[in-house]
Amino acid sequence: MEDIKNVLWDLLKKGHMERKLKEAMIFVKYGDIVGEKIAAVSKPIFFRGDTLFIGVKNSVWAHQLLFFKVEIIEKINAFLATPLVKDIRFQITGFDEGRPTSEGAKNPGENIKVELPAKKKQMLYNIAARIKDEELRSKFIELYVKDFEFKAKRGDKQCSST
Repeated sequence: MEDIKNVLWDLLKKGHMERKLKEAMIFVKYGDIVGEKIAAVSKPIFFRGDTLFIGVKNSVWAHQLLFFKVEIIEKINAFLATPLVKDIRFQITGFDEGRPTSEGAKNPGENIKVELPAKKKQMLYNIAARIKDEELRSKFIELYVKDFEFKAKRGDKQCSST
């Protein structure tokens, strides 16, 4: 009988979800990875390619964390089985209830409502159902939905199909 861990990873690879799960793990375990002091003033906000964007409280912390950039990248990649982050960019954000919110210009597509197609929704919940850690499962679903919404708002053709 095959180990459930191997079955899950194979399923995630087939659905091209392995990277998204690793990204979600970074978001969920960020404080454990970088330490309490850094996590108190910064939070990961999104990925673009191999670059992780981290929100910080103010410009002083953004400048200070630049000195620890290489160390933070190494800690994150050491946490994962395979390296995922090649660069980090720090952005000044506000923190609302422990979650970063951008203080910059609003996204022009922000008010557009995007609905996840039923087929993609079913696939997402089938994959997520196998994640035992409830917090990780919730963050995984949230990250996937946000990624889908972001791509749909910018007009990604893959999001319009089921």
